[in-house]
Formats: sequence, structure tokens, C-alpha cells
Amino acid sequence: MSIYEIKDIDLAGRIAKIRTRHGILETPYLFPVVDPTRQEIELDVFKQLGFNGIITNAYILYRRTKGSRVSLHKFLNWNNVLMTDSGGYQVLVYGDIEVDNKTIVLYEIDIEPDIAVILDIPTGSHMDKGEASKAVEETFKRAVEALPLIQGTDMVWVLPIQGAPYRDLVVYSSIRAWRYPYHMYALGSPTVLLERYEYDKLIDIVALARLHMPPNKPLHVFGVGHPMIIPFLVALGADTFDSASYILYARDLRYMVEGGTKKLSELDYLPCSCPVCIKYTPKELYELPDNERVRLLALHNIYKLREEVNRVKIAIREGRLWELLESRSRMHPSLRSAFNTLKKYMDLLKKYTPFSKGLAQALHLYDLSSTYNPKIIVYRESIIKYVRFRGNDLVLLPAIKKPYRIQNYLDKPVVREELSKSKIFYHPIIGVIPWDLAETYPAFQHEEPVFIEESRELCIRVADYISDFIRSTGVSNVSIVVCKNVWWSKCLYEELVKKGLRLKQVVVTCT
Repeated sequence: MSIYEIKDIDLAGRIAKIRTRHGILETPYLFPVVDPTRQEIELDVFKQLGFNGIITNAYILYRRTKGSRVSLHKFLNWNNVLMTDSGGYQVLVYGDIEVDNKTIVLYEIDIEPDIAVILDIPTGSHMDKGEASKAVEETFKRAVEALPLIQGTDMVWVLPIQGAPYRDLVVYSSIRAWRYPYHMYALGSPTVLLERYEYDKLIDIVALARLHMPPNKPLHVFGVGHPMIIPFLVALGADTFDSASYILYARDLRYMVEGGTKKLSELDYLPCSCPVCIKYTPKELYELPDNERVRLLALHNIYKLREEVNRVKIAIREGRLWELLESRSRMHPSLRSAFNTLKKYMDLLKKYTPFSKGLAQALHLYDLSSTYNPKIIVYRESIIKYVRFRGNDLVLLPAIKKPYRIQNYLDKPVVREELSKSKIFYHPIIGVIPWDLAETYPAFQHEEPVFIEESRELCIRVADYISDFIRSTGVSNVSIVVCKNVWWSKCLYEELVKKGLRLKQVVVTCT
């Protein structure tokens, strides 16, 4: 039986089930990192908040127990899903650890987590290309070494994908990973990129990994612990994450918000409504004893992470993940860069996102960024592929106000003269809408601003598509109705003329 079952999808993001011995994880999922011997938030609190899986470090436990065999679930008094990292992070930080891969793998088998990682060599961002290449080869050598040890166990075993920040090494690692019978993959070494807010580079790495690894296996991304980047990585097909950020930020008196973190000392108000934030003011938190202040800040931070993961799940269910990314991309310049980088992987996003699901939700259209919504692109491509006209005459009509087929300007005599021709609407974001499809999804089921922000770049992009569409029809006699009081109607006409289209212009005032 497969451990991984996809239940819903939008873009390349999946709501899925990962089956383990101690329960089912629903993805997207974030594992809170817990110290195996000291927890500043009681593990029961994680259960109460809906976290049914945690991750701890097998290497740290090995050192502190001197390699003693323990039942990890009993040791932590945790009856839900347990994942163990192997010490790879310590290798990244310190350069090496004093135990080898075989020892750690056998120890993980002894302590019986549900999900376990072999001891890889993270490439980080401090290795040169040659060193990173050797680290990749050593990781695969260890993957082969571990296979006879882990086969027959009922644990989920994770193969790390190393090579970051070198994109070609990530591609090589992802392709090679197909050869090995591991249940799950994990993208290593993003920590430094996250610390530097180099989210655009992280988008590249995750996208390249997902493109070149089996689509039916889950992908974990190590060390992702801020809500601001989670929706972007989920959209590319990342399933699970782990982080100790909730406690590390709290120790530094940093308070998580959707678009970054705030120093507690700089806050006059707490914008959240979690149990911590409705009970305390920033001043009251600041005046608490150190250990209690850190615990409460950590509790707020973990609430914020849970909130964002659930928000992403709702967006997947409703088919609004792209719209969530549009919104998040305006919260921080680094997220805008990530959003722009994401556009490079449109083939990946189109491949998996459904055109509509169930009761189709109206698309929310805003500006230029909405023209990259994969649902819009798939619609445009379908129109070019399938729509043809009888005769050689076509009129382009501006889609000013829904329902488009009964707009006021259509009654003007100068326009009525054109209506015997084949008819198609042109729209500043969607592109073209055939007359007979004007009341279908998404031509009718969308919402947009009453006044779309003026943008020559938007006109150029949409005119590119309209021009391609007209040429695909083979129609040579084309008229266009231009609303002289609507900026985008005039702008699109100008850009179409620049592209060499010979258009008969009919100018009207639209209301």
C-alpha cells in the first residue's frame, strides 16, 4: 500500500495523506522541531493545536543517552507521528559529527520513529562547486549503504536531495533519486537562503527538485519555518516542512506576522487574536519573567504557523492558491521576487492545477499579476486551440461590464452595423472571450476592480495574446470597437496596431 495519497490539488500544491504507524499526516504539514530532552512548549500543547506530528534529532538523543536504545515515543510520551533528523544540520553547522551514517541509521531503527532521515552531507552555501559535488556523491553513497539496513522496516525513510545552491547539482540529485526505493524525499540546505530572505533562489531550487523527481512521492523541505514563504513552496509541490523558528524567534523576542517578524520591544499592539495575544499587551509580555515570556511568544509563533498552513489548505480547496500568492507577494519585496521567479515554472503549475473544481469559484482578477494565473493561461490556450469563425469578418468588442452581451454601447447604431460579423470580446486581463462563451467560466465567473490600474505593461502582455489569437483564426477583416473613455480599450488598440494588425476602428463612449 502506498504511504502517500493525494486528495486535492491546486497549482502543484497538494492536500494529501501520508500514512505512518502512528497515524496519518495531512499535507501541507509543518513539523515543529522539539529538543529530545528539553521542551519549552509542552508536547500536549502541540496536540491541542492540531499538530499530530513532531520532529526531533536522533543524533542529539544519541549523544545525550550515549547511544542507549530507547523507545522514542515512550521517551517523549508522544503517541502520534514522530520524525527524526539524523544530524545533517549539525554537519552543516559544524562540518562533521563523530558518528557515521550506519550507526545513526541503526540507532533510528532501534528508537523506532515513524519517519527517519539517513545521515546526509548538506551542501549549504559555503561549499564551492567541487565540494558540493563531492557532498552529493557522498550522500548517495550513504543512501546505498543504508538500503540493506532499512529494507523490511515499517518506517518511512527519507532520502535527502542535496546540491543547493547549485541548481545543476539539485537537478542531478533529483533525477538520480529515482533509482533508490525511498518513500519520501527531502530538499536540504535551504537555511542560509531563508536567513538572507533570498526566496527567489529557494523557489528555483524547490521547483527544479520537484520537476525532476517522482510526482507521486512527498517532498519535505528542511528548515522552513516562516509563514511568509510556505504558500509559495506548497504551490511548487512541497508537502512538508520542519522548523524550530517558533522557539528561536521567541528567544530573540521576535513576534511572527504574515509578512515577517517584529521585535516585541517595537510593538504597541498585538495584531493577532490567538490566546496569547488576546490576553496580553506587548508591555505585559515584555515584563514577564524570561522563561514565561519566551514560552508565550513561542506559543504565538506556533499559532501563526498553524494558521498559515490552514490558510493554504483552504486556498487549495477553493482553487485560490494563485490568488493567495498574489496577495502574499505584496507583503515583502523578497516575496515579490519569489513570485516573479515562480512565473518561470508555469508549465509545472499548469500541469497539475485543475481548470475548475466542483462549484467553480469566481476568479479574483487584479492587475498584471493575474494574467499569469494558470487558470487564465489554460483558458487562453484553449481558446486559441479550439475557436474558429465562419467567414472572413471579425469584430472585437470591449468587455466593459457583465453581462457582456447586453452592454449599453451595443445598441449604438455604429456598433450595431458591426454585429452581423463574427463577434468576440476583448478583456484587459482574460484576453479574448468568444460571444457564445460570455456566460461561462471564467469569462463570467470572475471579479475585478471597477477601475483597473493603468498599466502599459498589462496592455502589451494582453495584446500579445490577442494578436496571437487573431492570427490563429486566419480572419483578415478585423474591426475593433474602442471606448474612448476607457483607458485599457484605447491602450490595447494602440498596442495591437503596433503589432502590425490592420484594424478598422469604431470609437464610442461606453457606460
